Amino acid sequence: MKRWRGREGITVVLGILLGGSLLQAEGYRQIASRILHTPAVESARMLSRAAEESARAAEGALLPSLDAEIRGVWLKETPEMILHTGLGPSQPLPMGKTRNFIGGLTLRYPLFTGFAVTARIDQAKWRREAARLKVLDLQRNLLLKAAELYSAVRGMQQVLAAQSAAQKATLSALKKAQGMYRNGLIPPSALYNIRARAYEMDAQIAQTRKRIAQMLNTLGYLSGKPVKSISGPIALTKLPSTRRLVREAYAHRADLRILQSALQVDEAQIRLAESTLYPHIGVEAALKRQGDTLALNGDGFTNADRSYLGVDLSWNLFNGGQDRHRIEAARYQKLSRASALIDYRQRVRNEIRNARLDLEALYARLKSAKMQVKAQEEYYKLTRGRFENQLASADELSRSIADLASARARVASVHAQIEVQQAKLWLMSGVENFKRKIRVTGH
Repeated sequence: MKRWRGREGITVVLGILLGGSLLQAEGYRQIASRILHTPAVESARMLSRAAEESARAAEGALLPSLDAEIRGVWLKETPEMILHTGLGPSQPLPMGKTRNFIGGLTLRYPLFTGFAVTARIDQAKWRREAARLKVLDLQRNLLLKAAELYSAVRGMQQVLAAQSAAQKATLSALKKAQGMYRNGLIPPSALYNIRARAYEMDAQIAQTRKRIAQMLNTLGYLSGKPVKSISGPIALTKLPSTRRLVREAYAHRADLRILQSALQVDEAQIRLAESTLYPHIGVEAALKRQGDTLALNGDGFTNADRSYLGVDLSWNLFNGGQDRHRIEAARYQKLSRASALIDYRQRVRNEIRNARLDLEALYARLKSAKMQVKAQEEYYKLTRGRFENQLASADELSRSIADLASARARVASVHAQIEVQQAKLWLMSGVENFKRKIRVTGH
């Protein structure tokens, strides 16, 4: 008897400690805010910055290039020229110095590249956009995983409360059974049955606490900071119609927009492949001087000023049909991507519709589960009264307690599933939409 009172005391102490930990409890909004700045998200964000710098580098091809150079050459022998006449070879005539320096500034600019430069710039810009969208898509997946864990923890906490209530009822029944056993009203087997049920409830409570701790650890990993406990539901407003969710998804879903960006990259690839069909024209101008010293004032033999202006025009007329096949390959690549985008849009619409149907089914299950709790509560009260009047066995009482705990746990589980499903539907319409609903800011 004293042992069971001690067990009840331990339960009370644990409850006090758990209540103290609620002072450090965090809501989903706090956890979601940290998720937007975890190392995984920062890694994707740095890749986005890298793509942005690559796009800016590609835009540099629209500007002329300016190069400065200076070269020095030291010859082993003096350059000479020998004239051959009818009288024989002449004496060697010097034609330069053993030292020669050339310095200058060269300006180059591609006047026309068959639109290759603009095509490469467009590709870089759309790749930058795709990298930015990948950050949002990663955030969406992480926020969904966090919502699943958060709601699961809330559900398990309700399960723990139901198990604790069942444990309390079991201990109360055990106390009553001990008194009846001392008065010879029930056999030892009935007492042992209830006591075994009490130990089983202890094991179930320990298992539930372990699962809660594991999920909190994973939630802490996702958010980048340990999570000791949680508090409050995922605060979301009422869901709009399915049709509106689909429209929002088409407009804002990052994964859909990534495919759209890839389609634009393919379009630019077609223009890049077609650029080989056009002539390429470039101009080059240089201010150059040469001399036998760094003063670059000539060497007494040739003109010191070697500046020039040049135009380059090249046009490939035939290369075995390679250009035509590259263009066709780029077009088929775009057609494939376009078909994949259409298929993905249809899949997104189908997933949203099915998710909405799942949510409606969960509401029906919740209503059923609540009715089962009411039925089990009445059956438990009836069985307990019958047991106290020796009209029901200890086994029946234990089963009624277990069934009531299971019914309450089922309600908690369905509540958690509904919360997750609502968050999932909001995230299906786009992560930015979801962040506005839970009032979380982040890039």
